[in-house]
Amino acid sequence: MAYGTLYMIVGPSGSGKQALIDAVLEARPDLRRAPLIVSAQRSSNSCVIGSVSPDRFLHLMRRDTFALQWDSDGFRYGLTHDAAKQLRDGESLILSCDSSVIDKGKELYPDVQVIYITARMDVLRRRLASMAYGSDIEIDMHLAQCERFRPRKPDMVTVDTTESIAAGARALMEAIPATC
Repeated sequence: MAYGTLYMIVGPSGSGKQALIDAVLEARPDLRRAPLIVSAQRSSNSCVIGSVSPDRFLHLMRRDTFALQWDSDGFRYGLTHDAAKQLRDGESLILSCDSSVIDKGKELYPDVQVIYITARMDVLRRRLASMAYGSDIEIDMHLAQCERFRPRKPDMVTVDTTESIAAGARALMEAIPATC
């Protein structure tokens, strides 16, 4: 059986990553959500398969439970080692992650595709404001930081959700070739 692909979905808050991933997973039974744990009592993030307390997360980190780990928006996220088995078994996985772990992911897994989800700055600003993300200044600072740390990978696919989340979901589905 062929090795599965890890689709690393990155991009700024407000770009629609969760909604796009949910739409793709609903339409594509050949794809799976990557085994991602977050350090929160509960999580409304649909990209996460499990939530644990911050203390439990630290315990799991010390026990080498995670192949990849990063911090974002006040939470810690970890991709479990189960991902390697799923990929070896030919399953393709979608992982919403921070761009800081792209290089490590490419070291660990033989078939990685990075997809950057974005939108025009005015659209991102409006979406974040509607989510009560913070003050206008905090939103502007967040967006400036996101642009500064935007990955610049030659093989990276970019999906723009400026027009709509639905159009972005269609573009993401086109960027991920069917395996069945």
